[in-house]
Amino acid sequence: MKIRNLLMAAAVLAATATSGFAALSPANANWAKGPVQYFMTAEEKAAWKAVQTDADADAFIALFWARRDPTPATPRNEFHEDFDVRVKVADDRFSRGRVRGSMSEPGRILILFGAPTKAVRTTATGNAQSNTRGTMRDSEIGSAMTGGTSADMVWTYEGDLAQKLFGAPHVEMTFHDQYNNGEFQLNMPPVDMAGAAQRIVNGLITQPGLTKAPTFQAASAAPVAPPPAAATTLKTAALEAAVVEGKGGKSNNHGAALAYAELVSPAGEPFVPVVVYVPASAGVAADGADTIFGAVEDASGKRVTMFEEPAKLTASRTDFFVDKTLTLEPGKYTAVVGLAKAGQPVLVTTGPIEVTGPSKEAVGTSRLILSDNVYELGTAEPPKSPFAFGKLKIVPKGTLVFKSSDELNYFVEVNNPGIDTATNLPKLQYKLDLTGGPDKKTISAPLQEAAALPLTGAPGPGHFAILSAIPLAEVKPALKPGDYTLKMKIVDMVSKQSYTVEQSFKVSG
Repeated sequence: MKIRNLLMAAAVLAATATSGFAALSPANANWAKGPVQYFMTAEEKAAWKAVQTDADADAFIALFWARRDPTPATPRNEFHEDFDVRVKVADDRFSRGRVRGSMSEPGRILILFGAPTKAVRTTATGNAQSNTRGTMRDSEIGSAMTGGTSADMVWTYEGDLAQKLFGAPHVEMTFHDQYNNGEFQLNMPPVDMAGAAQRIVNGLITQPGLTKAPTFQAASAAPVAPPPAAATTLKTAALEAAVVEGKGGKSNNHGAALAYAELVSPAGEPFVPVVVYVPASAGVAADGADTIFGAVEDASGKRVTMFEEPAKLTASRTDFFVDKTLTLEPGKYTAVVGLAKAGQPVLVTTGPIEVTGPSKEAVGTSRLILSDNVYELGTAEPPKSPFAFGKLKIVPKGTLVFKSSDELNYFVEVNNPGIDTATNLPKLQYKLDLTGGPDKKTISAPLQEAAALPLTGAPGPGHFAILSAIPLAEVKPALKPGDYTLKMKIVDMVSKQSYTVEQSFKVSG
């Protein structure tokens, strides 16, 4: 009897507690249960419980947004727009099963504090993917977090952003996936998170005394102006003139060279990284450039893209380079790319680019890339970064001139090779032939196994790389100065296909 009475009492209490929402539509009844609750004050939460009708709910919701409108004199509410963007990103990136991503711990932090300066995902196998581009946009937060299984996500807020949000110059937030099921929980950082959240909630209220949401008259329809014509020239006249001269072959490249490759990202998206390689003989100082600029024309002479953006020279042994990534449709192009300092061109180089546009499922290889400098980065680069594969950076030798004492590093990307079911990896072999020099002789290496590196960071179908090196000083007979060609035959032992790639280069003294 006691159990029955307790159940009846609980039912009565539940009915009493929810009776205020009985007349509300489902959307209004659930409104305050969603991510908007992160920004509600204690007074608003109490007032919401007294709402009885849809009309009252609509008025409450309109007032809620109006109190936080950073531009109350205009119909547009930028806070509401930013909120909707963050909720969508959180739902897209962090949803699992029936749990909305915006109601997860990462979703709550993203919606409250915005995107961090840097985000790193550490997988259960110890690999890491990162996204670091200055201060990230809200829409970028998930790009380094998707795919595979994760053990931890570490979001870093630093600089002015961290000082403003948390009163500290550097704050790291670690989300741990204890059961490897996508349910990330926040390990509390050593800052006052509750206080920081409360400051944000209070600071967003621009009209605390507002009691009714304003209404705005619809503006009379104005003539729709045509969209501005797309720019066809670079914004800096001196750099535009340098591009035109470079196209006409009148500009001095000071020995610099342009190199490119066509690669496929781990997600299967083709991209075209390009590099301006500046040899020491060019006489350009380490701080001799602050801008990379250029234009790319298709076979008909029409510009398909142009750019003028900040850049720094990066040292590569005794030389320098600047690289960037282009997105180009399949076709043949001519690229004119230069470096500038304080708005004035330093050098301009030009070269052809041919894009085949491989699909995610395409089978084949990239061009053969030769380098004398392959090194490890401090942090993994985002996908589609130029000539970077996680923490591995390859600097193509744009001039293709090597000393006889150099290591000749060679790199080729193999797309969708056959996968051995026993190892979940490809079985690739390759053979090298080095031909040329004054004697026009061929030096051959025997067929050997390739230790293919999965560019996704995990075994299985997709995109792999073959990377190794030839110490030129150890080649017998010794290489004499002259022109050479490195030919590489790759054999896929699973699919029984073979590919041949080659690249010419020069050996100096």
